Amino acid sequence: MTRMLKWLMFASSLISGSLLAHAVELKYAHQPAPAYPRSLYEQRMSGLVLVEFRGHSDGSITDVNVIDSSHHNFAKSVLRAVPGWRLKPWQVGFETPETISFRQELYFTHSSERQEPHRWIRRHVRVLSCNAFNKALKTFRANSPDHDVRDMHHITYTFRVLGRSATRLKMTDDQRAELGDDFVRAIPEVIQRCRAQPGLRYKEALPESVRKLI
Repeated sequence: MTRMLKWLMFASSLISGSLLAHAVELKYAHQPAPAYPRSLYEQRMSGLVLVEFRGHSDGSITDVNVIDSSHHNFAKSVLRAVPGWRLKPWQVGFETPETISFRQELYFTHSSERQEPHRWIRRHVRVLSCNAFNKALKTFRANSPDHDVRDMHHITYTFRVLGRSATRLKMTDDQRAELGDDFVRAIPEVIQRCRAQPGLRYKEALPESVRKLI
């Protein structure tokens, strides 16, 4: 394996909305990591791709779609790799339908980050400008008009940082839920503030309860 390919593919998996009640876990029989784009590796760029796809009971994967990505070359790499993945087959039944929709967050973490995604995610959120946020939001809405803004990668990063901070501070489940709700309620105002003041840092547009944990 070349040095360029020695990167951490941190994956967070979700079964999409209406299918959460089904008793199928996302288990892979074959899941080679997407290639790290050489140009982005040389720039020491890390990033995220949020992808959705349909899994079939025979283990095959179809209808692969990128919901959002931090860079189009990361998205291209994921779109090349995911159709070749295979799930562990399951028995079709009342709670295990033949076809299920899945979503997965795939993190490309450069080797210089010591295989720790949180390092660069937190740094990214801290330095992100409202101008960059506005551009990413425009691209997201053009490419994924049917998806909630919470699926945009900058918002996903923020949730990740808050989750890590909540764990570090040993927050209770109720406190974690309240923190998440505070952020969700604030998202429309964050968007408005960044649109009105593109020179701001993104974190300056966040509510105090969220900003102090970034």
